[in-house]
Amino acid sequence: MEDPIPPPPVDDQVLAIVRSLRGVVRADFLTSADREALRGHATSSAADNRGIREVLGRERVLCLFKDAAFRPPPEPTLLLVDAAGKILGREVVTDEDRRASTERRLAFLGKDFVLSPGVRPAGTMHFLLPPVRFPELESVPGAARVVSASPDPPQDEYLRERLGVPRRNNLASILVGYDRGKP
Repeated sequence: MEDPIPPPPVDDQVLAIVRSLRGVVRADFLTSADREALRGHATSSAADNRGIREVLGRERVLCLFKDAAFRPPPEPTLLLVDAAGKILGREVVTDEDRRASTERRLAFLGKDFVLSPGVRPAGTMHFLLPPVRFPELESVPGAARVVSASPDPPQDEYLRERLGVPRRNNLASILVGYDRGKP
């Protein structure tokens, strides 16, 4: 009886899965120098990008560029929070979410953002880009604490230059981070 072929290492498996996703144009792992450069290109003037900080804190970080065919995020990528972290508003990410939001009579701020009525802020308010789940990798053996986030504009520019991706308006970058865990 032949020995079974061992599964590919987790990094190879993760990269293969991400590259196979509909709408992914390019996907590559980042180096430690890339990660340091991204930390240096972070901005905080528009929003607190907590998601990027969490991604960069993972053992492995992958950058993907996607087009409009890529799936919508599984949860909001933009929140309005107060000083205590209470959510005052959020991005609406799917049609189902949009229908549920209108049924609850939430106040829309534009077509894709809702404010929660009756919620009073404690202190100052600011926008937060939270870490977001990346469901396609959550069940990969050996990939633990999977999280994704959208980079700030200067970080996106760095990634485009570094990975040779043209500055076209129809592509967006996403960073995915994970730790190597027990398979």
